[in-house]
Amino acid sequence: MARMIPSLISPETKSGAEKRIFKWFEKSENTDDWVVFHSLGIAHHQTLIEGEVDFLVVAPKFGIFALEVKGGRVKRKDGMWTFTNREGHVDTKSRGPFEQASDAIYSIMAAIKEKADLEHRRVGELHFGYGVMVPDIEYETMGIDEEPWQVFDCNDGDDVRGFIVRLSEGSKKKYEETYGRLNESKIPSNQDAKYLIRILRSDFDKVLAIKARINNAEQELIELTEKQYKCLDQIEENRRGVVYGPAGTGKTLLAIEQAKKSVTAGKKVALLCFNSSIGAWFQKYFSELAVEFQPEFVGTFHGLMTKILSDAGERIDVPSDDEAKTIFYEDVIPEKVLELLLDNQMEYDEIIIDEAQDLIRDKYVDVMDLLLKKGFEHGSWKFFGDFSRQAIYTNGLSGQALLDNLEDRTSFIRYKLTENCRNTRQICDDIQTITGYEAPKDLWTKVDGVPVDHKTCSSEEEELEKLEALLIELDGKNIEKDKITILSPRSRENSVVSKVEGIRIQNYSFTAANAVTFSTIQSFKGLENSVIIMVDVNSYAAMNLMYVGLSRARAALYIFETKDAHNEYSDLLKRRLLNG
Repeated sequence: MARMIPSLISPETKSGAEKRIFKWFEKSENTDDWVVFHSLGIAHHQTLIEGEVDFLVVAPKFGIFALEVKGGRVKRKDGMWTFTNREGHVDTKSRGPFEQASDAIYSIMAAIKEKADLEHRRVGELHFGYGVMVPDIEYETMGIDEEPWQVFDCNDGDDVRGFIVRLSEGSKKKYEETYGRLNESKIPSNQDAKYLIRILRSDFDKVLAIKARINNAEQELIELTEKQYKCLDQIEENRRGVVYGPAGTGKTLLAIEQAKKSVTAGKKVALLCFNSSIGAWFQKYFSELAVEFQPEFVGTFHGLMTKILSDAGERIDVPSDDEAKTIFYEDVIPEKVLELLLDNQMEYDEIIIDEAQDLIRDKYVDVMDLLLKKGFEHGSWKFFGDFSRQAIYTNGLSGQALLDNLEDRTSFIRYKLTENCRNTRQICDDIQTITGYEAPKDLWTKVDGVPVDHKTCSSEEEELEKLEALLIELDGKNIEKDKITILSPRSRENSVVSKVEGIRIQNYSFTAANAVTFSTIQSFKGLENSVIIMVDVNSYAAMNLMYVGLSRARAALYIFETKDAHNEYSDLLKRRLLNG
């Protein structure tokens, strides 16, 4: 697979053809030493004030190639080019794609020659060429300014490597017809490719800023993968199913998609969860959709039970004491609902639960039994959860024990998610180091991101000072405030966050706007944000809690740790390195 720069295609990219070609290069075999730049800005263009090339491929043993991409319909008449995209938008230009690609490569090579130091002066003389990619059409007509080997069309499928090889051979032959034999010293090496990254990335790559990396990750990681769509197709053929996988595998998104599919199929659906924050987000999400996509009930399981009692005129007095409150929600409320449902049947065609590992308790399942048409044993339900590291409300039961309890009740299909679509490679590495979680080889994402930043503090005063400095730094880099969440194992009043002055930090909610937010790790389970700042980390011993906190970050992770915690981390890292 080629190295892509940037590693994620920008969400601002409108061209479907460019998105496909990006993926083709990313997945192309026998290209591990290639570097492919996408949307490379050219500050000093030969014919324009500034320009851009769709793709620049640096391929050791082959050359350097500028590629212009045109998706949809392409037409040339009387020297004018007309491009029509899938939405029917027509764009007419006098400069054709071959001229654009040619101008781009000559501009880039001139810039390389200018920027290269004395030691690497030869990179400005490396073999180069250009081509045009029109993946949606069959390109047959050739003008006097183009060669057949310069064109990639629908007949090439996704064979982008073959196209670069063809460009290399064709451009080499054309060079030798004019100048004589091409010297081998003009063919780029692996070392040349690495040096060119330094020149091109520093001068041209528009997506280096942390803000852009975060925005790109936001777009890329919210989309369901092909494997996950197959998961929905698989469980659709079965009335009952458990979809499970570690943090970051898209369980919440799949639960939403399953709910929408079932509702549009005419089913009366309840979409449930344990966490009140996720419940609030579910409600906000579906409130913005058309009525035909909205489930009968959306929210927490406890919210549904409370509604059932309230609709029946039952008085609900929630205790203020934490221990009494736990007993109230785990025992008192479900018992009252069970009594009520025995006399007043209320049935759903399907129940869908996110973070299901927190709701597999006998009394809760008894309630579901009465809520479902045909009951829990024969009715339709879909559970999405992490039965490995995120079961932190299960009174000591393992994930396997929870699944065994379900199997004692009825049969169901299992589907395991095996692809992380939330965290960058650096965040995944830190999760593995700290928690010891040995993920399947293909689980962790290959997406490069911002390195995890461990900030070691000798006192709470130092932690406060460094936290305020980081928040000011992120603000200076134009990171949207609502993309930043501070997590702590402590309540806010006991956290260093309570001492921050001059910076507005709201308690996390989906209505929080233009503000950094705060939450306990426990309350943020199942949620995520682009930038996560973990504070008050005195120890890494609580592995499951650490796993939940670390895995909430999509693009950037900062950890404020004490010296003792830092020593723990160092030992964990050494142990991981020694174990290979």
